[in-house]
Amino acid sequence: MSSDTRTSITNALNSLAAIGLRAGAVVAGLGLAYLLYVIFGPKLSAMKSMNAADKATLLQSVGWARVMLVYGGGALVLSLCIRFFYEETIGVILTLAGAGLYFLSPSGLASLTMGSFAAPANGKIDPAVALYQGIVHDIALIGLFCLVPGCLLLVRDVIWRITRRVGAKPALQTEEEKSRTERLNRRRKPYEMCWDMSVCNERARRFCPAWEKHKPCWQIKAGCLCDENIMRQALLERDREDGVAQRPGAVDTRPKVVLTAQQKKARCRNCTVYMEHQRQKFKIVTPVALVTVGVLYAVFYTRLYGLLYQFFERMDRFMSFLTYHKGPAESFASQGNTVTTLGLICLGVVALSFTFRIVEWLIFERHV
Repeated sequence: MSSDTRTSITNALNSLAAIGLRAGAVVAGLGLAYLLYVIFGPKLSAMKSMNAADKATLLQSVGWARVMLVYGGGALVLSLCIRFFYEETIGVILTLAGAGLYFLSPSGLASLTMGSFAAPANGKIDPAVALYQGIVHDIALIGLFCLVPGCLLLVRDVIWRITRRVGAKPALQTEEEKSRTERLNRRRKPYEMCWDMSVCNERARRFCPAWEKHKPCWQIKAGCLCDENIMRQALLERDREDGVAQRPGAVDTRPKVVLTAQQKKARCRNCTVYMEHQRQKFKIVTPVALVTVGVLYAVFYTRLYGLLYQFFERMDRFMSFLTYHKGPAESFASQGNTVTTLGLICLGVVALSFTFRIVEWLIFERHV
């Protein structure tokens, strides 16, 4: 098989995998959302009092949702394996997600929902319990879909790493490369100065004012990767060490350009060292911000719970008023704590997502 044919096949598989990712995520997400609504909502508890037509409609809709979950989830996992086959993290992600769904979803969902179903006195199987068990089985099946390829990809990654390490040959290094390797092999700090980073130019560092003053280059606005004077001195020293004589005509006679503070800031924002500095800052600030939001959410949980419960209750009354129908005793808002708890979980996820986005915007776009 020629290289062009392999490239064409790879591109076709990537295109199909991209379509499968979008379609599988949408289909599986819609099916899972409806099944979770059935589990936590009023459907299962009111199933005993339903007439035959309503019960048949519920069973049919749940059946379609289960089919969407299984086939959509399978397409999603398969597309992930194809699209990110050479990524070493995909095995870890699939294994963790699969283990969580396969081993934790049955017990976790049962602890939240099965307490509302009483065991029948005649010993017959409750239709609501049977329906619940089928839904949980399909959710665990999606976990198995993730777990099996995830474990296989993990084994493949281990074999690849062992093979690369055994087959790697030590290359000859110069003194600068040895110094840089020793610096990088030291324990990395979560927040490094510019001269400790892997992107620091080892040769130009000795001429860098940041290294001499022991102040990071993003503070003094001059460093080994942005200041042309530093780079020129490093290149001249390299030529002297290599025995290359400098020609008189090679001397730069152009007038020295003095940059303004704004121009230096703009130069910093495009520098690799500054980008690495911002990434390290993001790794430190993000967990702190997320934990802070979580603590505040826990402190105000009771107050938020009361407000959200009142909102659901008033919304239920308003919808009953619009439909000229008084809500039954087991309406959406009067189902107890389950719906309100799910609403608070959704609000918490939204709050964490907005916090993550705000931190990202402040650090990478506003350069705080």
